[in-house]
Amino acid sequence: MLSAAWVVGVSLMLQQQRPPVAAPSAWPDQRPITHLVQNLARDLRSLPNRRSAEILGAGLAATTLAHSTDQELNGWARDAGPSLSYTPIGNLIGNEWLQGSAAIATYTIGVVQHSPEVAHLGGDLVRAQILNGVLTVGLKVAADRTRPNGGTLSFPSGHSSATFASVTVLTEHYGWKVGVPAYAVAGFIGWTRVRDQQHWLSDVVFGSAIGIIAGHTVTIGHRHPTWSIAPVALANGGAGLFLVKH
Repeated sequence: MLSAAWVVGVSLMLQQQRPPVAAPSAWPDQRPITHLVQNLARDLRSLPNRRSAEILGAGLAATTLAHSTDQELNGWARDAGPSLSYTPIGNLIGNEWLQGSAAIATYTIGVVQHSPEVAHLGGDLVRAQILNGVLTVGLKVAADRTRPNGGTLSFPSGHSSATFASVTVLTEHYGWKVGVPAYAVAGFIGWTRVRDQQHWLSDVVFGSAIGIIAGHTVTIGHRHPTWSIAPVALANGGAGLFLVKH
């Protein structure tokens, strides 16, 4: 359970070091399990906002650039041969169900330990995964894109969207001290999906944008960061992160 260890470990490690944004005084009313429908409805209403529009715009632009290199990168991955020994790690950590389980585990630990901070983090992680799942699955069905390996429902990458949703929530709670390494892990996961021919680069780029939007949406009002982050494809076929200053 590497993903669960990652999320839970970070939250517990930082609990005594640096308090995150204050949890709302009514945080029990936002319980992600018993109030699932209410939370999802509220998050969907909050989805259309300026920050989401900025991230979506950057994500669409990056996806368009990435699309032009999809065939080239897939050819490279195919010619490179079988998956590397460590690329399956990306498939494991980025799995949507594992990310969801890690979120529930974080919330459960917070409740059991009577820690509103950890429970609040876990609740946001659960809500982010639910919102992200609704958006990602809806887009997958609508796009119905074939994967590089011949599979179905390629666009957008669920592994990328789920992982970026989690790391965005972590960043909103704990800042860039956690955000930088967390986004690096998410980027690695996205790269393994292309290397293993599970996704096109454009799938990964747009999936990352969807995950970031989901993470930001459920943490609206927590804090006001100076920078937003979005994926971007480079002209040489690579990929990076695009910073937007507010």
